[in-house]
Amino acid sequence: MNDRTQLLPALLWHDPRIHPLDDTWLLTIFTIVPAIALPWFNSGLQIDFVATTMGLLTLGAIHLGFTLLSSRETRNPIRLTRTLTALHTLGVITVAFIWQHAGGVQNPLFLLVFALPVIGAIFLSRWQPYLMAMLAAVMVALMASSQEPELRWYAPAGLSAAADWLGGVLVKATGAGSLPFAGFYAPAAYFVVLLEAFVIMLFGCAVAAEYLAGIFERLRGQAASARAETARSQALWSALLEQLPLPAVLLDADTHEVVGASAPAVAKFFGGEESVVGRDFFQAIHFSYPEAVQQLIDGAGGVEPQSMVRLGEQLLATEVRVQHLAQNGRRLALVVVNDTTEALCVRAALDVAEHAALVADPQGRILAFNRPARALFSGTQVGAEVSGLLPQFQPGTRWWDPGLSGRRKMHVTVMRRVYQLTTSSVPLPGEDTRLYVVAFLPVARVAAADQSPVGSTTVVERP
Repeated sequence: MNDRTQLLPALLWHDPRIHPLDDTWLLTIFTIVPAIALPWFNSGLQIDFVATTMGLLTLGAIHLGFTLLSSRETRNPIRLTRTLTALHTLGVITVAFIWQHAGGVQNPLFLLVFALPVIGAIFLSRWQPYLMAMLAAVMVALMASSQEPELRWYAPAGLSAAADWLGGVLVKATGAGSLPFAGFYAPAAYFVVLLEAFVIMLFGCAVAAEYLAGIFERLRGQAASARAETARSQALWSALLEQLPLPAVLLDADTHEVVGASAPAVAKFFGGEESVVGRDFFQAIHFSYPEAVQQLIDGAGGVEPQSMVRLGEQLLATEVRVQHLAQNGRRLALVVVNDTTEALCVRAALDVAEHAALVADPQGRILAFNRPARALFSGTQVGAEVSGLLPQFQPGTRWWDPGLSGRRKMHVTVMRRVYQLTTSSVPLPGEDTRLYVVAFLPVARVAAADQSPVGSTTVVERP
């Protein structure tokens, strides 16, 4: 044995969490716009459009980052999770920055936007919504205390110092005062209640996100089970098609490309090739009149009772049946090509015979007849009663049944001409009943002028 270590390549993996996160931030961007525009139109809120535009561009870059990550395959899920968490955290900080320059505490409607990234954090892990809720609460509290110095009275010493530092940085960076506009004054208790309600909303969203995560996991599990079951069903269906004991071909109804074929079809029409998938159906099977079959495939399906196929130097008579199927949004066509060359040859031989022949079932109903029989008994159809052909016999007489001998001959007169009537029985495997073959052979004598058009003479039985 060889004890060398074999190195296997790392499996590529598409993270299913990226698309929901990407959609969350896209929805956040579209929600921020009315959260800024509505207060500005209604109350004339002073907004730093340059800063808010920069914040929106940053969110757009984050959205683009999620989009790029969703289109790439990764070999390190842990690194990808850290990257997604960093982008999500940066997005929450950017939303807080936009809120600071879109009115701050004077624009409480904007605070509802933070619910989206908090709920969307559930796609990272179970504890991420609580972390993002805490981050959003801290950022909003710092931004609010930088605008309203009275809020620092309610904060611990460390947070108060951080708020003083952040307020100085914002004033130097923006060149604006602490209030967005000087016409609005509210007591500090109002802002405290506003922040408390905001924190309660955030953690309520985090709890709701955990509940939604359970529903999402169940739905994703059910979807994975459904996809696995679909794959197994498709494999079973493909194996069933390949083992079908009929020459059947499955093809795309729009492009006529072969999707699959049964073993008899591959052996008979494709020369036993190993791979027939992707070949053009009409280039692989040469029909003498392909337009009729193509019309069935492009249309609603049906049966082409007689279609000639050229297979090398042979010319085969076939019956083509087309049934349409739908799978994964594709319109497929199941084409069954039955070789009817032998039946056509037998029928052609019977049609040129001098005698009229027909086949009846045990109940005396006509199953098939040749061309001379159609000429002799005009109007005869499949399913008609045999007893109606020779009405000179007594009603109820089974003259077409040869009995135990299996063969009977007699002479009958039809249309003022004498025919030798031969009836034979054909046993059916496993059945007590039989089929009956009736033949009318014209003899070399003509009925007398005073003889009735239909009659019978002495019966002659021969075993």
